[in-house]
Order: sequence, then structure tokens, then C-alpha cells
Amino acid sequence: MNKRYLLLSSLLMLFVFLEQINGQSKASNVTQEVSNFDRLRAKISTLPDSVKIQTLLVSLNDAKSQADTLAMADVYCFLSTLNKEKQLSYADSLISLTKGKGFPTYPALGYLVKGNVYFEKGNRKKALDFYLNASNSAKENGNESLYRTLKFNIGLLKNASGEREEAQIIFEEYLTFLKKNPEYSKPLNINKVLFALADSYIHSRELDKAKFYTNEGIIETLKVKDSTTYSYLVVTSGIHQYLSKKYIRAIDSLQKGKDLIKQFDKEETRVATCDYYIARSYNDLGDTETSIKFFKSVDRIFKETENVIPELMDTYNYLIKYSKSKQDAEGQIEYINTLLRLDSIKHADQLYLTKNINEKYDTVELIAEKEKLIDQLQEETFLKRDTILLLIIILAIVLALAIYGFRRSYLNKKRFERLLTAQKNRESAETKPTIITELPKKEELDIPKDVIATVLKKLQNFEQSDKFSKKHYTLNSLAKELQTNSAYLSKIINVYKNVNFANYLNNLRIDYAVAQLTENKSLRSYTIKAIAEEVGFKNAQSFSSAFYKKTGIYPSYFIKKISN
Repeated sequence: MNKRYLLLSSLLMLFVFLEQINGQSKASNVTQEVSNFDRLRAKISTLPDSVKIQTLLVSLNDAKSQADTLAMADVYCFLSTLNKEKQLSYADSLISLTKGKGFPTYPALGYLVKGNVYFEKGNRKKALDFYLNASNSAKENGNESLYRTLKFNIGLLKNASGEREEAQIIFEEYLTFLKKNPEYSKPLNINKVLFALADSYIHSRELDKAKFYTNEGIIETLKVKDSTTYSYLVVTSGIHQYLSKKYIRAIDSLQKGKDLIKQFDKEETRVATCDYYIARSYNDLGDTETSIKFFKSVDRIFKETENVIPELMDTYNYLIKYSKSKQDAEGQIEYINTLLRLDSIKHADQLYLTKNINEKYDTVELIAEKEKLIDQLQEETFLKRDTILLLIIILAIVLALAIYGFRRSYLNKKRFERLLTAQKNRESAETKPTIITELPKKEELDIPKDVIATVLKKLQNFEQSDKFSKKHYTLNSLAKELQTNSAYLSKIINVYKNVNFANYLNNLRIDYAVAQLTENKSLRSYTIKAIAEEVGFKNAQSFSSAFYKKTGIYPSYFIKKISN
């Protein structure tokens, strides 16, 4: 849901927009738009920026006097790229002027401008909303190139929200589209996709693929002297070297990439990524003092920008540990407070992106694909030579479904019996509380053992209290109640409970539901929605899904069987 990707991708967003402006005349099916746009571009192409703006304002007045909507839209489009102070104002004018007019590139480009502005400001919530508007507009007006470009932008946001596999599919599809359509296959377009793929695969730890796209990207950027994307790929190469445990090479590449980025980019958050992996490299080489110097640089940048990069958040674990070793209590408190504050920002952004991308984009895409398939089926003639084959297939499917239904009924019965046995075992095991005398052997966590033991004991009390069924808990709120921080709590639950926080909470509620339904006959007469609310779920759907995920059967089936 990851502001590192927000910031590393902002230049990609700018490339996307400029390429759409440059290729607008090709995407248009309106002769007037092609002619006016190209004429306007030729008029200002060799002028200084300040003169360009004055020239465009004169053209805008001419277009207004002639009531030429399309000409006005073209001027607003250029002004929104040249006048940074009034970008949003010109984009709004472009949108209100062309909305509902059916132009191939408008108002989609207006929404894209606004999305890019908010993206670069770090406001991913608004950026996503405008990208979705732009995507819908491009699709409605039949602009395939712009629609695919916007889909790539949404892929960048998916990558930022941690949905890397889905993002990688979008990136691969866009790369294939560009290669199959040479008119849109500009070098900068290809380069930005290669970087996006390399960056995504690095962070999903698919190092072979990351190396392939990094090397290909470096070759392509050097061919066309694309120094901006080249610098990002050098950084990606440095991260790859670090993950491959080639620390000296990693430091060299990361420092080189950092120096290149500083030449053209004032956004220090990109530098934070370089400093973080340089720090990790020195730390793994045993040079603690040098590594701390770079970790402190990351901390300084975070405090100045408040741009949260989840992958870099364990910077504070190193700084806290170092302060502790130096008996610097004041430093420890400062770093802990910073970690807690930044963690809350990260959590809020992650939730918004994940929820809205899924609801507003993925669902719409799925519905559109379904409607497309339905239309295709309605256009075909029912009686064909393949009808008999189709009937055979249908019969085979019916038979397979019957077998599946029988097998499912058998499995459900077995799962129900196992569930009852497990519930009886839990009841007998809960005769007295368990006292934690020694931590089970788990993977090393960068958390003091006494803290782990305390948190586990508090979790045990929490599990036995049934409070989870009465209150809506988040990772942050439970951490606060247990008097720890969300980063520690998340790690301890992941390692010692073998699940993430959401599944941990759901499992507690499902076990509680099974126990209550087994003991309380009156509860069985409730609706699924009422039972869900009784045990702590927001709605029936989330309760049923969680119940099935844990037990292999649905609550309605469990209630039916236990009632009999």
C-alpha cells in the first residue's frame, strides 16, 4: 500500500503523462484535434518556457473568442504541463470543459495531470481516485493506448501496496503491448516498464528475474542516454548485490546511483533508499559505526519528509539497539517515538490503497470482462456443429459436479467431526492457564527476550478474555492496549502464532464462535449476520469466509449438523 514506490515511481508517472501528450495526435480519430494540437506544439516548441506560457494564453483567448472547445482543451493541456503553480487549476478547467464531450484523450488527460500532482505530493489516496477517473474516461472514449498507460500507473500503486504479483502481471502486459504496437513503443516508455519490473521483482525477492530486467534496462537506457531511469536501475542493481551478499559491490553501486540521483532530483526520499542499503551492507561487513551514520541519514530524511518506506522501517531497530549499547536512553525514546508515529502513517495509507484498488479498479475490471464475454456469447448462433460436443462437455461437467458434491459432503462431515473433537480438546486443555517459563525456540527476532515473553503472556490473557468478540481491534489499538508497539506485536504474532495479525484475530473469533454454538443452543437460531456480530465480525460475509478458511466448512453447515 509503500511510499518508496510512490517516490521512485513519480518520475515514471511524469513520463507516462508526457508520452501521452506527445502521442495525442496519433491516438485521436478527430482530424481537427490532430491538426490543432500539432500546430500548437509546433508554435511553442522552440520558445523559452515563460514565452511559451504567454503564447498559450493568447491562443486560449483566440479559442474562447471562437468558442472552439477542442482548441481551448489543447491549450489547457499544454498549460497544465508548463505552469507548475497552476497545474491543478488548468487541469480542472480541462476536465469541466471536455467532460461528456467524447474526445479520445479528454478529460482523461486532465484527471491524469491531477493524479500525477497528488502522487508527487505524496497523497496516494487522491492520486488513486484521479487515476481511476482517468482510466474510466479513456476506456469510455475508446483510447486504448491511454487506458493501458493508466492501467500501468495503477499497477505502480498496486506494487506500492504490496500486491506485487498482480502488479508484475500488469507490467508484463504493458511491455507486451508496447512491443506489439511500435507507434507507442517510445524508448522512455520501454525503459520505465523495465525499471518497474526490476524494482518489483527485487522486492518480491525473485532475484533472477530482477537481475534480467535490471541488466536489460541498463542496456536500453545507455542506448538512448536516459540518465534518469539509468540512475534508478543502478540503485536497483546495488540492492540486488546486497541481497546476493556482495556487500562491497553493493556499496559501490548504491553510492554511484545516489550521486547520479542527486544531480537531477531534489527528492531526498530516494536517497534514503540508497543510504539504507549502504548501512545494511556496512553492518553486515561488521562496520557498525559507519552503518549507523547512514541509518541516521535515513532517520533524518524520514523526519523531514514523513514519507514512510515500509522496507526501511527497521532502520529504527538498528538505531534503538545502538543507542541501548551506548546507554543513550534519550536516544532510544526518540527513535521509539518516531517509529510509532511513522508506523501509524504507513498503516493508514496501506489500508486505503489496498481497499480502494480492489473495490474501485479490480471489481470494475472483472465486471467489464464478464459483460464482454456475455456479449460475445449473445452474438453467436446457438445451433452449430459444436453443439453436440458442447452437450457432452456439459454432461461431463454435471457428472464431475455430482462427484464433487458427494465428495464435498463426505469431507464436510469429516471436517465437522474433527472440529467437534478439537473443541472438546480445547475445553479440557483450558482447565488452568499456561504459565510461560521459557520461550519456544523460534527464528531470531530483533526484539529483547523479556519483551517477547511479556507480550506473549499478555496475548495469552487477551485470548482467554474473549474481549476480541466485543471490540473492533486493529494492530495499532491492540498494541496500545498491550503497552507495546505495532512493529513488535506484528513480528511476535507472525513468528509465535504462525499467522499475520488479521488471521490471528479471525482465528480467535472462529474458535469462540464454535465454542458458543456448541454450548449455546439459542445462539444457533440467530441469523448468520447476528452470529457474526456476536463474535466480533462486521458482517456475515467476512465471518463465513473466515470460518471456512479455518475449518473447511461454512457456519450454516456447522449449525445444521450440530442442531441435528
